[in-house]
Amino acid sequence: MSTPEEDALSWAGDDDRLTTGSPLSAKRDAGGASSVKKPRSKATSAITEAADESQGLSSAALIGFGIFGGIYLLFSVAWLITALRNPTQIADVLGNAMFQFGLWLAVASPAIWFGAVLYLGKDKKVVTRLLFLLLGVVILIPWPYVSWAG
Repeated sequence: MSTPEEDALSWAGDDDRLTTGSPLSAKRDAGGASSVKKPRSKATSAITEAADESQGLSSAALIGFGIFGGIYLLFSVAWLITALRNPTQIADVLGNAMFQFGLWLAVASPAIWFGAVLYLGKDKKVVTRLLFLLLGVVILIPWPYVSWAG
């Protein structure tokens, strides 16, 4: 007989979940309900172990990524202000187009760097990703905005 709390966590027709090794079935197994467990393959257990390892970042890592994300957002805004207030015009059409393209690429570069470090470094250690984010902060400083504002 199940308790009302267990009934609230299941739907009608969920009997097949009892054999999958879900947290609910583990709770029921501990409570005395018997279920037949399927043997796990090596691939399934490797995937489960990898998911357990990659599930959580520490609070400090999340705060660090958030701080760097905020810095990169401020850099993008500073580059955007620089691009919108840019009085430079080049007489050559191709040169002007290349200059404008580079200027707008500078606006997008902090977001590209941040996304690339997080995506390409997902298999790296957190410290390595944070160091690459710090390197990006040094490289992507919006010097035209800093010198113009000062």
